[in-house]
Amino acid sequence: MNVGAINQSALLGINRGIAQADQASSKIASADQSAENKTKDSAQELVELKQAEQQVQVSARVAQTAGDVIGSIIDIKA
Repeated sequence: MNVGAINQSALLGINRGIAQADQASSKIASADQSAENKTKDSAQELVELKQAEQQVQVSARVAQTAGDVIGSIIDIKA
């Protein structure tokens, strides 16, 4: 098991989630939306914002689990 690769994947997931949240929130805040498409577009962006939040949460759990595994390995070796 390559714990370093797991940590790297977790950090990549966190970064992707943050980037997605930034993009979705920028679109929501944008004044360029027309009145008739605003509700539909805002709803879609809110869904994407929630997905980004979940991406970051799951990736953080993966990083925590990898840290726990490293701690267990250190305890076993000691």
